Parts: sequence; C-alpha cells; structure tokens
Amino acid sequence: MKKKFNILAINPGSTSTKIAWFENEKKIFEKNIHHSAKSLEKFNTIWEQYSFRKNEVVRTLEEAGFDLSKLDAVVGRGGLIRPIPSGVYVVDEQMIHDARIAYQGQHASNLGCVIAYSIAWEYNIPAYIVDPPAVDDFEPLARISGHAKIPRTSLFHALNIFATARKFASDHKKRFEDLNLIVAHLGGGITVAALKNGKAINVNNGIEEGPFTPERSGNLPILKIIDLAFSGQYTKDQLKKMFVGKGGLVSYFGTNSALEVENMVKAGAERYKLVYEAMAYQIAEEIGARSTNLKGKVDAIIITGGLAHSQMFTDWIKERVEHIAPVYIYPGAQEMEALAAGALRVLRGQEPAKRYGVKTPKIGILYWDNIEAYVKAINYIEDYFRTHGYIFRKENSNLEIFYANCEADETKARQNLENLISKNVDLIIVIGSTASSLAAQYLKNSDIPLIFAGLYSKDVLSGIDWSKEPKFYASVYGLPVDLQFEKTILKLDPQIKRIGVTYKIGELQSNIEHDRIREYCSQKGIKCLSFDVQTHDDLQEAAKFFEAEDVDWVYLGSDTIIATATTKQLETITKHFPTLCALQDTVHHGGLVAYHVSWQEVAELAANFAVKILNGLEIKTHILSPQNHYITANQNTAKLFNFDFSKLENVNFVS
Repeated sequence: MKKKFNILAINPGSTSTKIAWFENEKKIFEKNIHHSAKSLEKFNTIWEQYSFRKNEVVRTLEEAGFDLSKLDAVVGRGGLIRPIPSGVYVVDEQMIHDARIAYQGQHASNLGCVIAYSIAWEYNIPAYIVDPPAVDDFEPLARISGHAKIPRTSLFHALNIFATARKFASDHKKRFEDLNLIVAHLGGGITVAALKNGKAINVNNGIEEGPFTPERSGNLPILKIIDLAFSGQYTKDQLKKMFVGKGGLVSYFGTNSALEVENMVKAGAERYKLVYEAMAYQIAEEIGARSTNLKGKVDAIIITGGLAHSQMFTDWIKERVEHIAPVYIYPGAQEMEALAAGALRVLRGQEPAKRYGVKTPKIGILYWDNIEAYVKAINYIEDYFRTHGYIFRKENSNLEIFYANCEADETKARQNLENLISKNVDLIIVIGSTASSLAAQYLKNSDIPLIFAGLYSKDVLSGIDWSKEPKFYASVYGLPVDLQFEKTILKLDPQIKRIGVTYKIGELQSNIEHDRIREYCSQKGIKCLSFDVQTHDDLQEAAKFFEAEDVDWVYLGSDTIIATATTKQLETITKHFPTLCALQDTVHHGGLVAYHVSWQEVAELAANFAVKILNGLEIKTHILSPQNHYITANQNTAKLFNFDFSKLENVNFVS
C-alpha cells in the first residue's frame, strides 16, 4: 500500500494564482484565485506581489478547511531562472535570488518558488519546482544562432510539454526516455520542442522565436526590426511590448482571444481566416524544423495547450505535418498534476531532487587498468548520470568527472588517489578488486565518500569495518562457485572428474575465487589442478599443463590476465578444452560458457549511490548486489564440443 503524501501545488499567473491540494495522484481541491487589477496595481514589480499572493493562498486553503501542517511538500511553478537541465529541484536561496532579479525576464511564475519555500519553511518540509520554463537540455548545435554575439537560449513551456509527453508514453505503455517526440504547446505563447530520449534537445524560445502567437510576434525580418528600432518613434521598452504582449493576433485584430478570432473566421471574415491559418502554418513549419533535429526519426507529434481545443486550428496543422509522424491531440494543460507528480517522484525515491545553487559537483573514477570490462563499466556509469540530468564534457556541464587509470601499478594508484583528493572531488568510484582494496586502505577514515564497484566477492572488502566507515559504499558481487558449477558444468557434463583452474597469485579476488573452487571441488570429489598465470604467455604453458594432466574442463578465472587476453591468446585453451568462464567478456573471446551477473547492473548500482550522495539523499544500505544472473555461451566454440545446451536454462548465445 502506497504511503499517502499531501502535496500543495502553486502556479502564479499574471492576474491569478492557481493552487491545488493532492493526496498522492488524487487532486482533492483546486482553486484559481483571481487578483483584481486594483489589488495588483499598488505593486511596482511582480516580485513585490509575493507577500500578498502568499497570504491569499494560505487564507484560501484555511477557509476551505485544510490543515497546512499535514503537508509533506510544497511545489511551485518554476520561473525564468538561470538555464538548468530538466527535472525536480529543491528551492534554495540562490534560486530565490535569481527569480527575484528576473534572471531571464519578468514573469509571474518567478513567484512560484518563493511562495512554495515560504510555506514549506514554516512546517519544516521540502519545497520544489518542476521543469521550469528555463529548462535547457539543448544539444550543442542548437545553441548556434548565426552570430557569435547572440547564442540561442532555451525558454519554453517545459512543465506542460514534459507532462504531456509522459502522459502520451504512459497511454501507449512505453518509456518516456525511449521515445523521440515533437510536442507543440499552443497557448498565449507557443513553443515546439524536439524531445529525444526524455530531453528537449531543441525548442524555439517562447519569448523571441518561433511562430507568432495570440500576443507575441515570434520570428520577424531582422532588418525591418532594426529600421523600427532606429526610427526614433519607439523606446526600447515600447518595442519589447510591441513584439511581446501586443504582437501576434493582438497586432492584427486588437485581441489575444483565439476564440474571438475563430468565431470571426466561422462568420466568413476572410482576413481573419488568412491570419489565423497563417499562425497554424507557422506552427507546422516549426514542427517540420523539429523533425530535422530528430533526423526524421519521430515516434509521434503531440499538440497540447489551450489552442488544442480548436479542431479547426489543429486540423490545419495536422494536414501539413502528419506525413512526418502520427499526430495526437492533448487539449489544455496538466500543469498542476505535473507539479504534484514531480514532487511525488522525489518523495517516493523514484527520482532524486536536483540542487540548483550548489557548485558543480566533481567526482573521480579510479580503475585498475584499461580492461574492456572496466571501460564498459565507465560507460554504464556515464549513461546513468546522463539519464539523471547530469551533463559533463560540455559547455553547459553540471558535473565534472576525473578519470584515473592505475595502469595495474600500486604506486600509480596512490598517485591517482592523491591527485583526486587535491581536486576536492565530492566522491570517488573505484572499479576493480585490486584498486578497491588499495583505495580502502588509503582513504580509511577519509571524509571523501568511496564507492566500490566490481565483479568480485565481498570478502575482498572484508578488512573494512563498515561501522567505522560510514562514507564507504559497495556495489559488488562474486557468484558463488556452487551456482557457477551447478548451472553449467554439472548439467552439461555430470561425470566431470578433473578440472583445470587458471588464477593469478597476488590478486586478492583471484586468490579468493581459487580457494573456493578448490574447496568446492574437494567436496564434490573433483580433482582440481591449478596454474598461476602472471602474463599472457603463461596461457600457453597452462594449456600444456592441463593437457598433460588430462583435465575434462578448464575454469578461466576473473583475474586481470584472463580479463585482458585476446581471442588469439585464449585459443590455446578454449579450442582444446570446454571452459567455464568467470567473466562474460571471456565468452565473447572464445570461452565456452559463463554463469555471471551483469556489469551494467553493478555499474548502475554504483552510479545510483553516487547520485544519491550528490543530492544529499539518505542511503540506508551500504552494500548492494545485482539480483539477476545470466548464462552466456559462445556459439562458435559450442560447435567444437558435443554438449546438449538445451539442458541449460535461458542461454544467451553469442558468436
């Protein structure tokens, strides 16, 4: 049964403040508090309306019988703050400061964060914003405008666009992050976004670009604007108001009501039809432009916002764009529900709340050597960070990552750790058993959180007193030997009598693994014949040894020699003996079969620790392990040995 969360959502508009009380997803109260022109005219700026609007919100709720002390969170509409990636953000002092100074412009939504924060502060609960207009997920190409002094910026109806896209994904039983969508929000402002895997990689700036709208001019011929600016007839503020507020339909017909204009069209007014249809024409153009941003790979086009209620208007758009992708209409805006849903995802632990005013976090990734598996692990970690809103190695980065390769050398490992400490990293992820044991010793009692990641036994970390190292975390797993044997060898070859084992003296994980194999084989009456491999050349000697000892199978262990061996280097063993492999990659390089866990799951668990640490979230369990186990077999190698692989469960064959 889901815990019940009470959430207050606040959405300030130009002459009203909409509020809604949610119990989980259920909206049990909604009110649009209208503020008369007289009540607002005494304030010189939007920001000065803060106390007045907050008091109206509190008074309305109390009159409706709501107890604010029962709230679990307050979430406000985000404003025109500095550009940030999409997501849910904790309201902090820096955000309030940027909203107050109107970092990207004056708008009533700037009040959303401060009203939410003020109410939340009184009850010691969190305050959030969700997908503010300032969301910026632009890909680098989208930032180029055509003049070096004027970069393009992202400013759009992010809250409703993301909410509608999530609703579409849910309706079609797909993951939002797996889709390429074009979403057009049609209201007083119009923005059309290209969403690629959950990120708005391009969108027209809703204030100064794109189609004209009921009250904004959108794209205009630049030289004619220059002529107006230097005509002497207008001040700077007058020109801004002419294009934003008195542009669009207002400039043609003196009204920002699309309904009035549409009624005139239905009455047969040709000029009204020409201009109104031109607005739809320009929206279709913008949708076409977004399709090029997605290279034509568009799963759906979604039209939302107030104007989406008009079938006449949406039909004009559809007939011009439905060749690109199927068109879906989601009239109106689900902004209050989107605010509550964002807060709920955080309260339920489904998504970490991001930090707005915090310095760019820095992390270190320390790995033992340039091993294929470790490189994959780093890629999985990076992908996890990206899907959680982090950007790195780009101009608008909000995360800095330092990579440190120990090059299989203990001295180099210590130098790398010193270097990471000197860079004041916020945490270090350590990949590989040898690097982990060294880092644990070196950073014992350190204030730097250390996250261990690897396919190795927890015994590698047995020297750690976890009660004394509260900043140590581990995502590790070494499959029990009995499972490895019983899921593979003993099903394929129940009469096995002799097994060869490669291991590397001096590597803790390899030595632990070797001891457990010897113990297991002793219990099962299987003769265990071991060979120490210190270099790749030793593999040929190992093969000769195993042949002389007439072994039935060979166990290729999880040491660095096997992990870095090429297909050719392994062939002296894999083409002459059936092999049980500790690592999936060894199967790809010619080994017969492996019963293993996924490096991706191990890496993602480690990255999950990191994201929680960076976001200040509580971590209750310091050691986690993947829950899923897999069998992988090499199809080409299997042809060399006459085993019945149907005896194994859910085998994934690779070539």
